[in-house]
Amino acid sequence: METRTRIVEAYTNQLREHGAPPLTVHAFCKSLNLAERDFFQEFASLESVESAIWGAWISGLTARLESGDEWKEFSARHRYLTFLFAFTESSLDWRSLMLTRFNPLSPVASPPFLKAFEEHFKAFASDIISHGTSTGEIAHRGQLQAVYPAVLYIHFRAVISFLLRDESKRFERTDAFIEKTVAFAFDVIRTQAIDSAFDLARFLAPSTWGKMS
Repeated sequence: METRTRIVEAYTNQLREHGAPPLTVHAFCKSLNLAERDFFQEFASLESVESAIWGAWISGLTARLESGDEWKEFSARHRYLTFLFAFTESSLDWRSLMLTRFNPLSPVASPPFLKAFEEHFKAFASDIISHGTSTGEIAHRGQLQAVYPAVLYIHFRAVISFLLRDESKRFERTDAFIEKTVAFAFDVIRTQAIDSAFDLARFLAPSTWGKMS
């Protein structure tokens, strides 16, 4: 097994088994019987190892979606919805790790270990925005348009936070949250926000929401 793969697998196992990253590079390398020199030839820090782990998940997921024959026919909104639903399905294999690493974080927090995760998502979101503007689905808004990938990333992180709190059967509440918030977001960037805003507000209202179950 190559050194890089060995480091990534050991780091992932550490997170799964102990719920926290290694304390130091020295301790981590000692547990692997690995020279620190060999570690630093592959990674600059422990956080860069974890960044690579989360980044690989997103890049692998988006690459798989984009390789599908039907992807070219999807609207920007459909592409984003497809990604979010694929992500929630994939998250079943990652949920214990996500509860450990994402659950304390707000959607706007940007810790170093999520650097590659954020970068890969924003690149993917930029492609979605470009596709939407080329088809007229998304309005051209000059410099404002440049912030759309960052806004979608915050939304994506909000979806993750919602998902990790969701205790409904098969995460049905998360599916509803995704559908309604994406409808609202794309109506906003298409300048038709009023109806979706009302629908979203009604969905989130305490009187109709109740506790997740």
